[in-house]
Amino acid sequence: MIRSLLVDDEEPARARLRGMLAEHQDIEIVGEACDGLAAIERIAELRPDLVFLDIQMPGRSGVEVVAALGPPRPRVIFCTAFDQYAIDAFDHHALDYLLKPLKRDRLARAIERVRGSLCVPGDLESEMAQASRTQARLLPQSLPEMPGLDYAGACRAARDVAGDYYDFLAVGPGRLGIAVADVSGKGLYAGLLMAGLQARIQTLAAVHADAVDLLAAEANRVMHASTETNRYATLFYGLYDDAGGTLNYVNAGHTPALLLRKGGGLERLGANGTVIGLVPEARYRRDAVRLEKGDVLIISTDGVTEAPGAGGEEFGERRVVEAALRHAGRPATEIRDGILQALDTFRGSGPLIDDITLVVACAT
Repeated sequence: MIRSLLVDDEEPARARLRGMLAEHQDIEIVGEACDGLAAIERIAELRPDLVFLDIQMPGRSGVEVVAALGPPRPRVIFCTAFDQYAIDAFDHHALDYLLKPLKRDRLARAIERVRGSLCVPGDLESEMAQASRTQARLLPQSLPEMPGLDYAGACRAARDVAGDYYDFLAVGPGRLGIAVADVSGKGLYAGLLMAGLQARIQTLAAVHADAVDLLAAEANRVMHASTETNRYATLFYGLYDDAGGTLNYVNAGHTPALLLRKGGGLERLGANGTVIGLVPEARYRRDAVRLEKGDVLIISTDGVTEAPGAGGEEFGERRVVEAALRHAGRPATEIRDGILQALDTFRGSGPLIDDITLVVACAT
């Protein structure tokens, strides 16, 4: 909606304008004023997007009202019976100048100019929805074939655009890169950083192969140089080699990945380096594990483990493991869905407070 203020010292003129504006569904009248001094007060109080402003009024003229406004200033459409003030009006950056009596078609054209100059919520919602759809297409649309690994992922955004992502990368014959990352913050800016980080990891994966420590170090340097100092990302990146069943991995300040052994053991693949983007010359260690047939690897963001339930308790690693064990021996998609279903039951029907990303990989 375009929040609008009507300013005119004559009530019949305001009533006529109210009636004509009622024909425009995206115009919301948030207030009125009957003189120049009241107009300045109401603009400061209501912060409207648009002001329909008479010129000759008691106290201060419409031109004086506009001259007195500090930034951020609303769009202004002057509505007056006198044409001699037009030059002054446009000198004060008026969006339009309408002569009384107002005509519907002329008013409609003026409002169309306002729509073009404002990013109104309807447009913003449309753009955010498009950004959400675009981001969804950045997630893996097909899975590289890997005979020794059954794997699946999911990402749910707390807002329209997520700061989390996961990716599966074909890195040469029989090799699969698995990335899960969480950019600090939420919303559109975090989503832009996420897309940039994903593109860097895709490029670096082909360059560094199983030198995952060097991949993380280079991603860290680039992100530190190109983003604000308070922005960073956590990252788990592993390179799976199907021939030997090995996983070389780096955990840059990320939630520990969980390796459920077929025999019942649990290994936590914790951090071996700091977050990406915070320290320019950070060093990372490369670690490796071997996945045996029947083992299950679970990689998530903290939106899974730290999701609160009705009583404030977090979902936690224990519930992740319990949900996975209830679906042991089943395909990765069923284990993934089982964990997400347990998470949904635990946290109830409230809105997400953080993005949720989950990857499950089963050694076959």
